[in-house]
Amino acid sequence: MNPTSLFRRIFPTAHRLLVERALRSLTLPDFNSVLIVGAGHDPYRFLFPNAKQYIRLDIQPIPGITDVVGDALALPFEAGHFDCIFASEVLEHLSDPFLFAREVTRVLKPGGSVILTVPFLFHKHDDPHDFWRPTDQGLTELFKHFSKVAVEPLGNTLHVISDLVTTAFYPYPVFFPLRIMNYFLAPISKNAGTSRAPSGYLVIAVK
Repeated sequence: MNPTSLFRRIFPTAHRLLVERALRSLTLPDFNSVLIVGAGHDPYRFLFPNAKQYIRLDIQPIPGITDVVGDALALPFEAGHFDCIFASEVLEHLSDPFLFAREVTRVLKPGGSVILTVPFLFHKHDDPHDFWRPTDQGLTELFKHFSKVAVEPLGNTLHVISDLVTTAFYPYPVFFPLRIMNYFLAPISKNAGTSRAPSGYLVIAVK
């Protein structure tokens, strides 16, 4: 592991802690078939302990983890296949989020859910590209054809300031040690619902 990656693990951004906190707080139904888009090293299995089908898709394979290599804008599955599609910190890297929304709609069963997180006020991070920073209204518009759409802000201005300061020289970890404060800031996210400057959003939409 290179030094920068080690520093990231020890000193996470406020945004990362907020996302992890939001996901741990979820109470989800027992989905039978789940697709993880942009699975990476797949730290999400705990969310779906009873899924009978759990497929991890990514554009770059990780040996022993990735089940399907594919493009989120052209999902290689038949229509109406999944009960749930999950994508954490993926949407900002997609060149056409509306095409992604159409693909999600296509492969979800009626009544199926899409769950995603996305940054808002957070630094640019290419992987290999970084295209979008949607607002809550933009995310609602993206899934307006769904029967239910809930968009929850993650964090507030304090979390945003912490991340902007400590990523000032990204990718060099000049201010990374200051992120130790993020462990104390993360619990302050309880009142983020009214924030006009959140770190990001959690979206749950039901088809």
